Amino acid sequence: MADVKLGISGSEVTLASCIAMSLPSGLGKKMDAAVMSDGNTRYGFYAGQRTWQLSFVNLTAAQLTALETLRGYNQTLRFQNNYDSATWYTVVITAFAYDCINAGASTQYYTAQMTLEQAI
Repeated sequence: MADVKLGISGSEVTLASCIAMSLPSGLGKKMDAAVMSDGNTRYGFYAGQRTWQLSFVNLTAAQLTALETLRGYNQTLRFQNNYDSATWYTVVITAFAYDCINAGASTQYYTAQMTLEQAI
């Protein structure tokens, strides 16, 4: 099974194997426009920006805590999705949500969703 890694440069961790994801879910385009003094508009185009949606099911409390720790870093992270390629990307976590599957059970399991956006 391919690994998915995420973390601070040099301290990346392999994410829980209960992950459901595939290739980048989006590939955007960055563009800026500026009006020049003569009234013409000039455009600047920048590299495409990838977005990944990660979904986790049946996480233990320890696995959820590891994801929350990653979310808590206020800096860019390194991400490698070996399902796609061995390329490392610099990303930020733009969204994170989780829920308890069965709150009344003796052993708690969780679902979580995380959105990663490539930093340019």
